[in-house]
Amino acid sequence: MSIPEALSGLLPWSRSCFVCGEANPHGLRLRSRLEGGKVVLEHVTRDADRGWKHIVHGGITMTLLDEVMAWAAIVRSQAPCVAAELTTRLLRPIEVGARLRVEGEVTGGRPRLLLTAGRVLGEDGQVLATAEGKYVRMPEGHGLRAEDFVSGSGALDVRRLMPSL
Repeated sequence: MSIPEALSGLLPWSRSCFVCGEANPHGLRLRSRLEGGKVVLEHVTRDADRGWKHIVHGGITMTLLDEVMAWAAIVRSQAPCVAAELTTRLLRPIEVGARLRVEGEVTGGRPRLLLTAGRVLGEDGQVLATAEGKYVRMPEGHGLRAEDFVSGSGALDVRRLMPSL
């Protein structure tokens, strides 16, 4: 039940999101893309991502996983989605300065509830964290509009991905 592989490219981003928001002064400003039926993003962990001493905070790891799984649910359902439940397994410490690849995909579900899976890979391909999530469509009147997203610089058109906006 993954994303159709024919659909690929840079995903639009928002203005305010902590992970992708271009106008969030405290955010990561990352860009996700569709690749091989999955949502993928890359991140080199920053000093600001620190938890203990030289290790990235687990909340940052979970946030990255939520981002790719949420976008997988959005692309699959063609509507804005939010997390209803997340389960994360932090398998290995992630060092500050690590180059990460984060992947997410839809694994099943029903029209109103999508099941997702995600993983964080180190530069050597080792799995550092995994997650499973349940995502639901945002209710009608959620307030999101196509104008809240940026589809510039070669990104896929948000109206194509979420026709309901």
